[in-house]
Amino acid sequence: MLFLHGLSIFSGLYMVWTYRATLVRAMSRYELVQLFNKPYLATSLHDFWGRRWNRYSSNILRQVIYDPTRKALKGIVGYGPAKVVALIASLVVSGVMHELMFHYITCGKKPTWEVTWFFVLQGVCMTIEAGLNNLVWVKGWNPIHPAIRVMCTAGILFAMFYWLLVLPVWRSAENDCGYIIGSPLD
Repeated sequence: MLFLHGLSIFSGLYMVWTYRATLVRAMSRYELVQLFNKPYLATSLHDFWGRRWNRYSSNILRQVIYDPTRKALKGIVGYGPAKVVALIASLVVSGVMHELMFHYITCGKKPTWEVTWFFVLQGVCMTIEAGLNNLVWVKGWNPIHPAIRVMCTAGILFAMFYWLLVLPVWRSAENDCGYIIGSPLD
């Protein structure tokens, strides 16, 4: 049941933005930036966050946080560690921005920082994922089948999404706006 709830939130966001772009394209001569690129086919967290989910924000974070941080640190700590620090820095900024949005969603509740931790842990998982991919390549092992990678990626995303994004909002239950946020846990 919880899986279906997460799936409905995910697909709702995907459909709203995709249909909005289609409607604008049909009603005008303008082509909107494709915000999503079939995120349900992501074979890794890096693929999901870097190429498939909210590509507009991903591009902004890459240009404003990731690239400058990586370039500044490359000569100090080396290329590999600079990439990891730049990735984590980008995701911390994204997490703080999402924390601010959740602050408004819950009508001013004190931040729990779980939303920020969601993004930080995504960065840690992406770093581990890159290390495992490198190990598979160095050892000459056969890579994991893409269908299994898609399922593992979706599982990690849904589990962390529920644990660190959905539950904090449900726990806030009654907020300062005077309405109650619905929870299937009631």
